[in-house]
Amino acid sequence: MEGEKLDAIIFGATGFTGQIVVGDAIDILKDFKWGIAGRNELKLKTLLEDMGQKMQIDLSYIPVVVANVNDQISIETMAQKCKIVINCCGPYQVFGEVVVKACINAGTHHVDLSGEPQFFNGMQLKYDDLAQEKGSYVISNCAFESIPCELGVLYAEKNFPGVINSIELHAVIKPNYQDTSSKAILNYGTWESLICSMQYARELLTLERKLNKEEMPKLTPKLWMRPYPHRTETLSEYFAPFPITDRTVVQRSQRLFYMREQKRPIQFEMYMGFRSFFLALIFPLLLILGVIMAQMSFTRKLLLKYPHTFSRGLMTHQGPTETNRKAAEFSYVVNAKGWPEGTPQTDAPNKVVMVRVSGKDPCYGVTSSCLLTSAKVILQEHQIMPGKGGVLPPGFAFAPTQLLKEMEMCKSGLKFEILKL
Repeated sequence: MEGEKLDAIIFGATGFTGQIVVGDAIDILKDFKWGIAGRNELKLKTLLEDMGQKMQIDLSYIPVVVANVNDQISIETMAQKCKIVINCCGPYQVFGEVVVKACINAGTHHVDLSGEPQFFNGMQLKYDDLAQEKGSYVISNCAFESIPCELGVLYAEKNFPGVINSIELHAVIKPNYQDTSSKAILNYGTWESLICSMQYARELLTLERKLNKEEMPKLTPKLWMRPYPHRTETLSEYFAPFPITDRTVVQRSQRLFYMREQKRPIQFEMYMGFRSFFLALIFPLLLILGVIMAQMSFTRKLLLKYPHTFSRGLMTHQGPTETNRKAAEFSYVVNAKGWPEGTPQTDAPNKVVMVRVSGKDPCYGVTSSCLLTSAKVILQEHQIMPGKGGVLPPGFAFAPTQLLKEMEMCKSGLKFEILKL
């Protein structure tokens, strides 16, 4: 296969999430030529050997590429060997830019599972024009953050018989512990990315001001974030504001729909569910405390050294057990309000459509399926995606494609339902 360009390369294949992605790629990318990459050739080959024995198949045909983020030439060489890089190597704020830049310069597409707003906003500011010139699509957040959320908005709009003014999304994640030896739901790599994102939180406002220079329409009625714990129809949990990655990504997609297609943007807010009023009440305070601690070197080191303590066991170096990981489930209830077709948009919104997006193993199974399926769709449908390339959020990038349909068909995919029409 020397000299022949691969369709895809999974970079960071030996990490916790990377290994899951490699296992799922055997099915999702079965019609494509793909390889794996990382800094240690022996570990990469051992991964394929161990996975092959476990699955009782021969994986020795999968090419192995040595690439290290500290060796720019190796990253550039990797980018030149494929049509798309599936990047599983975070934190992206630290390790992501060298891969994005190499992909764009090579005219190669790039997807990642970043949940770091500073990273993807920064990449858009720096490289969007160059990516368009080179014909490279760079799509971040192609994971549990933020594909289910973005597709939930698109699904609600697809089934709304008119114009949507606003959407409130209420999210519930249930661990469903089968193995009581551990209550971890996330591994250390995710925790490290979260702390990194908190560390650079102050940069986010600066980046958003630079990105969002264009005047947006004055939408009425205005959707305000509810700062207090509340409950909602069809769900028993108490909900608190969740103004993190998904909200930023959806709002960026809606801004691009307006700027490039003159489409009325949908106002969007997101809330996270908790089993008690007290937990919903203190959650925003804990987020603020985490951001403060991440600013100072000493307390940041404590957060990174003791993830089990500071997350109350939800995040550990070992990560969740496979049994607990696969038993976890999530549900997003998307409540869309607007006007029926033909109704003046100056009147109060009088139409409500409620849809649900759900699935199992959200943090890793859904993440892996979202990432691989996003790459698959880019390979198959990049000709119908917006423009000729660019650094784009997934909702805007994949709106014309079959990503929603593809995600419904995945083994660890998504279920879309209409609750109220």
